[in-house]
Amino acid sequence: MHQDYSRVSISDLLEEQAEVLKMTMITGEAGLGRYIDHPRVEKPSLAFAGYLEKLNDYRLQVVGRSELSYLATRPEAERKKAVDAVFDLRLAAVAVTYDMQIPDIILEAAKRTDTPLISTSLDSQTFMTNMMLYLNRRLAPRTFQHGVYMDVFGLGVLLTGASGIGKSEIALELVSRGHRLIADDMVELSRVGTDVLVGRSPEALKYHMEIRGIGILNIRDLFGAAAITDAKRVGLVLDVIPWDDMSEQIRLIGEDSSIVLHDVRLPKVLLPVSPGRSLAVLVEVAARNQLLKQRGIESGKVFMQDLENRIQQGQG
Repeated sequence: MHQDYSRVSISDLLEEQAEVLKMTMITGEAGLGRYIDHPRVEKPSLAFAGYLEKLNDYRLQVVGRSELSYLATRPEAERKKAVDAVFDLRLAAVAVTYDMQIPDIILEAAKRTDTPLISTSLDSQTFMTNMMLYLNRRLAPRTFQHGVYMDVFGLGVLLTGASGIGKSEIALELVSRGHRLIADDMVELSRVGTDVLVGRSPEALKYHMEIRGIGILNIRDLFGAAAITDAKRVGLVLDVIPWDDMSEQIRLIGEDSSIVLHDVRLPKVLLPVSPGRSLAVLVEVAARNQLLKQRGIESGKVFMQDLENRIQQGQG
């Protein structure tokens, strides 16, 4: 498992969101390689007043009516000095909202510093809210985990285990039983909250699965669009292991365990492999059991408590 520290270039941002957020590139094309590394966007109101200390040059700056109205109240020399000082920080990009006419001093400063200057027809609040939603998803810390990721009864189930142990074959049987493939072989995990991990497929591997002896399959083409989905919150990790690697005690009664992936603790279940076991059915049962646990129903604990009560009554 390895980690990728996310950032998004301005060129990628425009390619992915220009139509959605109604953005038009005005000037500063030479700076399209600059990047944003934080999902929060800023309004440079204090910076235009001369207070630059808190301005983050790796965040998107949004200029709205209040900023332009304030600048219009300042003497021309003071206005130019303030704008030049802000743009000299080599900002990631500046977006002007409401399709407002952009003052010449801002256009000239953007050109001089190669700062991407963007115009949007959206109002400031709508633009900032939607941009932060996009950046939160795009910049979420990511890591990559070998395994197979499935949506089973609405629960994100991550199958891990040694290469060649049969994870893809289990997933293929689950797909044939009506469940949905998210990723095969490599799973991209994004931590979008303190305890929320979302799994998806890397773009190059999307919808594909490799089965030994058959080759690479396109699951969407074979089973239809209902057999795949793009992303899901991880709810359970199933570690596929050889039967002989499982202790007798766990084999008989099982035990609750967990695993930490990307700083998020997740429930984990061992799934031992042996001839004749219907592993897809066991995955379904494990998923159903985890869904029950999320509702506060723990079958194993209820059974053990009932057994202990019976023993105590018998002794009495």
